[in-house]
Amino acid sequence: MEHIAKKISEQRHLFGKRSNYAARILTNLECKGKAFTRQQVYNVVSGRYFNMDVAEAFFEELDAEVKRRADLEALANRQNLAAAAIPTPA
Repeated sequence: MEHIAKKISEQRHLFGKRSNYAARILTNLECKGKAFTRQQVYNVVSGRYFNMDVAEAFFEELDAEVKRRADLEALANRQNLAAAAIPTPA
């Protein structure tokens, strides 16, 4: 249990400062039929409290966020390559 809490505290910065991660975790939990408050989610993510359901939802949303960022970076790279390949008229 402690190793999961430590993993959460090490990785929570990956969401960023202005992230809506708590809302995303709550939505994830609601889809599974589990009810938590935003404060409970914050308490688990900050390490004050532990709940395995919230921890699992945290890691699922973190994986989705990392994938989303990788997809955005790949899209930006493709657009940069396409823009570089277009010759400019002289």
